[in-house]
Amino acid sequence: MAVSGIIFQMITLFIMMFAGYVSARAGLISPSFRRGLSSLVLSTAFPCCIVSSVLQSGGAPGSMLVALGVSVAFFALMIALAAVLVRIVPTPKEERNLDQLLLVFTNLAFMGIPIIQALYGVEGVAMLSMFLLVFNFLVFTYGVMLLDGSGDINLRQLVNPGVVSALIALFFGLTGWRLPDPVESALASIGSINTPMAMMIIGASLAHSDIRAAFSKPRLYRVALLRLIVMPLIFIALSLVVPISRMLAGICVIVAAMPIAGNCSMLSDIYTPEDMTSSHAVIVTTLFSGVTLPLLVMVMSLVGLG
Repeated sequence: MAVSGIIFQMITLFIMMFAGYVSARAGLISPSFRRGLSSLVLSTAFPCCIVSSVLQSGGAPGSMLVALGVSVAFFALMIALAAVLVRIVPTPKEERNLDQLLLVFTNLAFMGIPIIQALYGVEGVAMLSMFLLVFNFLVFTYGVMLLDGSGDINLRQLVNPGVVSALIALFFGLTGWRLPDPVESALASIGSINTPMAMMIIGASLAHSDIRAAFSKPRLYRVALLRLIVMPLIFIALSLVVPISRMLAGICVIVAAMPIAGNCSMLSDIYTPEDMTSSHAVIVTTLFSGVTLPLLVMVMSLVGLG
């Protein structure tokens, strides 16, 4: 895809986000309504988008297994990089665990899918489903351990729409089985609302947040620099020497370049409810990503990943 086409897609996504912001400011989307929309998208449109993308891609057992292996290696490297970066970059010891959480987990569901779909189509989303499978497993295991410290893990949390839909997608990808045409058509139609609804929800979340308070914390600028620039540039460098497909390499870079996942804020609400750092970090990195993502995608295009 030409750089101009990529920038066009990015602008389109942020216009959707702005529509959500304006709707919330106008009172059309209340905080409770927004939470209901989030549940609806995550429970219906998001799983349908994942499964439909695998079905439309035709299923490729070898590619799905490679994508699963790459996603495991990707998150292992993300965890290692986060642990090293919070020690190289001056970070108070008491802030390191939370900063590692913020550096490892990116917004795959709401922003990752639309951007990967714009760059690589349904085949790219099919590959991304394997990253989502690993992401959902890690966020409720490694993520909980970072914040809780007790090692207690609620296994029920691993059974969620993200994990279930990724497993279903893996099944169809490995077997090559198809569903009746009316069922596939329905899945595609429901899944098609994922992108506009997800972006509008992000915009509404920004409207319901204290943006001024978020930008008043110097710590978040350090986290944003590492999350949005340093880590994706490391993966761009690695993509030039690691022998994997350009699509998978590009997906790794895009996932690494995403703003911080809302899951981090939700986990913090449970384990450190008095600390608003995660919520503010989501706001800051989401807004900054409007500038950093197009620039990184241009760099990707220059090195042959776009």
